Amino acid sequence: MKNVTFFFLCILFFVQCTNRKSGTVEDTIGYDIDIEEKISFEQIAFPDLLGSTMQLLKVDSLLLINDFHGDSLVYVYNLKTNQKMGYLVSVGDGPNDLISPLELQTDGDNLWVLSRPLHILSHTQFSVIGENGVVPLVQDGRVKGEADCFVPLSPNHMAFSGFFAKRYALANTNHLDSVTEFGDYPDFWEEEKSFPVEAKAMFHQSRFVVNPERHLFASCSYFVLEIYDYGRIGTNLPELKFRKQLGRYEYDYQKGKRVTASLRDGSDLAAVDIVAGKKYLYILVQDEENRKHRNVMVLDWEGNPVKLLKSGKRITCLAVDEKEGVGYCIVRDPEDTLVSFNLNI
Repeated sequence: MKNVTFFFLCILFFVQCTNRKSGTVEDTIGYDIDIEEKISFEQIAFPDLLGSTMQLLKVDSLLLINDFHGDSLVYVYNLKTNQKMGYLVSVGDGPNDLISPLELQTDGDNLWVLSRPLHILSHTQFSVIGENGVVPLVQDGRVKGEADCFVPLSPNHMAFSGFFAKRYALANTNHLDSVTEFGDYPDFWEEEKSFPVEAKAMFHQSRFVVNPERHLFASCSYFVLEIYDYGRIGTNLPELKFRKQLGRYEYDYQKGKRVTASLRDGSDLAAVDIVAGKKYLYILVQDEENRKHRNVMVLDWEGNPVKLLKSGKRITCLAVDEKEGVGYCIVRDPEDTLVSFNLNI
C-alpha cells in the first residue's frame, strides 16, 4: 500500500511540474502607481543644433548621441567639459562606414552597433571611446535579414526581435547567420490570434535592455513588457520570467510588398521606449492628459511598479545613470533640447 501511495505521489508531482507555466504572466492590465513626482529639467549646453536624435547612451562621463541624419551618426559628448569629442560612425560604404538607422546596445564592456539597412553588426570597446577622433569599429558580421532590434547577452550571444516565426531569435556572435527562435507573440487581444505572424511582428516591435550582473534582459513593445533570464544560455534558451500587458490595444494591418500595422483609436496609452540601470527599468509612456507628452514609469527588475515621473514635455530619447542619480533626455520644446533631471532614487 505504501508503494502504491508513493507511486501516485510521484505521478502527481510529475504532472504538476510538466504543467507549470514558465514565468509569471500578470492577469491585470497596466499599473496603478501610488507615487508620482514632477520632473524638473536642467538644460545642458550642447554646442550644436541637435538633429533627429534616435537614442542616447551614457558611458561614464560621456554621452553617446545616435543621430539619424548627417555625415556622422554617433557623436561623443563630454558632460564634464560640455564639448563634443568626436564621433564613432560615419556615413558611407567604407570599411568603418554604416548607414542609418542604427541601434546601439552595451554589454558593460563593449558598445554594439547594428546598421539595420545593411544588417551589419559591429562593436568597439568602451575603453577606447573618447581617446581620439573616430573610433574604429570591428565588424562582427551580417545578421539575419529578419532581425530588427537586438540585445547582447554575454559572453557571446545576441537576441533579436524582428520578422521571425517566433517572437525572438538567438544567435552566437561567431555564427550570426544561424539562429534559434524562441518566445511567443502575446496575443492579449483575442482577434490578433488569427493574424499572420508578419502583422504581429510589425505591431509588437520590441526594444531591449539588459542587466548583465543578474543575467536578465527586458523586452518592451507598445503594450507588452517581458523579462527573461539568460543565465543558462550555454545549454538552454532564455527563460521567460515575467510578462505584463501594459494596456489594451487593437490594430489593423495591411499586407503588400511590406506589412504595415496601425493602432486603432481607443487603445490605451502606449510605451514608446525603455532604458535600464542595475536596479530599475525606465519606460517612456504617453501621458494620460496629453499623449504627445511622455512620462517615465519606473519598475524594478521583477516588474513591480516603483513610481511615475511626470514630465509635462515630449521626451524623445532617454538615458539614465543610477550611480549619479541623473537622467538625460531629449525634449522637443519645440526644438530638440538636451536636458538632465534628478532621478530621486
